[in-house]
Amino acid sequence: MAVTNDVIKRISKITGKPTFKTRAYLKAATDAVGQALSEGDKVTLEALGEFKLLRLPERQVKTNFAGKNQTIKLAATLTPDFELASALKGQLKTAAPTAAQSAGDSPDFRLGNLSTRGSDVQFIELTGKTIPKNLLSLVPEAIARKYQIVPFLLEGKTLSVAMTDPENEEAFNAIRKSSGKIIKPFLTTESEISPILDQYSSLTNELKDLVKSGDQEDETAAKTKKTEEDDNLTAGSPAAKIVSSLLKRSVREGASDIHIEPGDDEVVVRFRIDGVLRKILTLPKDVQPALTSRVKILANLKIDENRLPQDGRIQILLDAEKIDFRISTIPTVSGEKIVARVLAHAKGVMSFEDQGLRGRNLQVLEDNTKKAHGMTLVTGPTGSGKSTTLYAIINKIKSDGINIITMEDPVEYRMPGINQSQVNAKIGFTFATGLRSILRQDPDVVMVGEIRDRETADIAINAALTGHIVISSLHTNDSAGAIPRLLDMGIEPFLITSSTNAVIAQRLCRKICDQCRIETEVDPSVIATIKSDLEALPTADKQQAAKKNKFYKGQGCANCGNTGYKGRIGIFEIMAVDDKIKELTLKRATAGDLMNQARAEGMTTMRQDGILKALDGITTIEEVWRVTKE
Repeated sequence: MAVTNDVIKRISKITGKPTFKTRAYLKAATDAVGQALSEGDKVTLEALGEFKLLRLPERQVKTNFAGKNQTIKLAATLTPDFELASALKGQLKTAAPTAAQSAGDSPDFRLGNLSTRGSDVQFIELTGKTIPKNLLSLVPEAIARKYQIVPFLLEGKTLSVAMTDPENEEAFNAIRKSSGKIIKPFLTTESEISPILDQYSSLTNELKDLVKSGDQEDETAAKTKKTEEDDNLTAGSPAAKIVSSLLKRSVREGASDIHIEPGDDEVVVRFRIDGVLRKILTLPKDVQPALTSRVKILANLKIDENRLPQDGRIQILLDAEKIDFRISTIPTVSGEKIVARVLAHAKGVMSFEDQGLRGRNLQVLEDNTKKAHGMTLVTGPTGSGKSTTLYAIINKIKSDGINIITMEDPVEYRMPGINQSQVNAKIGFTFATGLRSILRQDPDVVMVGEIRDRETADIAINAALTGHIVISSLHTNDSAGAIPRLLDMGIEPFLITSSTNAVIAQRLCRKICDQCRIETEVDPSVIATIKSDLEALPTADKQQAAKKNKFYKGQGCANCGNTGYKGRIGIFEIMAVDDKIKELTLKRATAGDLMNQARAEGMTTMRQDGILKALDGITTIEEVWRVTKE
């Protein structure tokens, strides 16, 4: 809360106090108000007004930049606000305007971060721009990422910066201090800023430099007879820096997994981004032992054990956010392979609509979330987004009036107000044993991360039968396959029909990059297959699909790493366990019979849902075929 020299001079003149005393008094006052606001309190000054925190929701801003009508999304933010006392408001309304104000040259009063004059900030497009390194260096990467700010132009002493929230005074102060320049703000979006943030550092060049520095240190170490083990244990060693860079860059680039794969002559590093592995870089073979040792040290694994698989965990703090990495090692003929699953706890829980649920699928799921008891199963292979859907269901039904307890392996999202527990097989705390304990905790809703065996299935079904809502995941290829899977586990058909409300099957398709999307032609043979699938849709969906006949793809650009894809969306099929499905279950019908019945009742299959999303330009038909092929 900055106080200008002009204000200090005016107060000094009115009070007769020296300016240095006025400045000191005002600083003490603003510090006290700032401290109170940071603790969530509000401050009332008698006859003056009230300082408080104002929560600005996520909001849409319409712009007309360069002749293009656009709607920009501003992120939700918390900002200080000041409300004048009623008596002062009356005085201001009756006060005559000065000559300058009458001429339209009124001062720009700022109440906290809000301007009474309104915003005259322009929108800037950054797509395809490359910012010189010397310009980026004016704003440190940590500050740029924290406040979503990037500099893009320096004219004299004026630095033009693009930011997602031009009203953030804290961000202004940070970049003024770091750059020493006059700041001119421009409005932009997160999707525009992300590629520029990635220009701060190139992972390949960064790691090459670390490897070179490691070679130099090895020579020095040899001269001083420093042991390799001591070097690996040192946080400042090249191996430690390489591991740190890999962990941070995986999060920056939105990877879900890191693969460190030893070969005969080199070590290959790959990131899984949007569900597909991408080769990031190769490292010299002689880096492998130090790299493996460093990961094991961080994950609390046995350094000298390289014959057996090991599992561990690493946690880092990145941009004030805790990130967990679930580490798995396995011996191969060329050394130990390491895979790290990236778990960002602070990542927001997605809504049903954001996941890609719509139409009948959305209606069936929402209807089932309103039921007082019963079990909902989410099926699909590893990495198909089952956990995200489970959390979305929990988020939909949670309230202060119900007790929700989860059993997970691992806990992927931290949700306030939810009692989350993590299994630990090493000490015998499995899904089955944990679930028994949960049922003694007076739950209303129970989430079981995965039903893996008959014991867990028995307890989950009994919980659903005794008045609890149970949600869990199961590894099957489609929704109809869940019931035969439970039958194979030894669950009686009448227990399945009495307890199960719905079965959700899903996959994740890569979304077309919205920066480089273009129309494309599809092979006639593929068109024939598409028409056959669409013909089996329910009437309403078929009529809607008939109005569209175009398909799209991404050309590849800097925004999507030249892949043509950016982000992922779910394709779904949801089978409601109604009377006809229950009859077939009691007869121990096959998955094929159950699927035919569900489709006859209007269920949209995953493939059909994917084709509809391809017609809407969300994904490509090739991507739909990739994730739904038998």
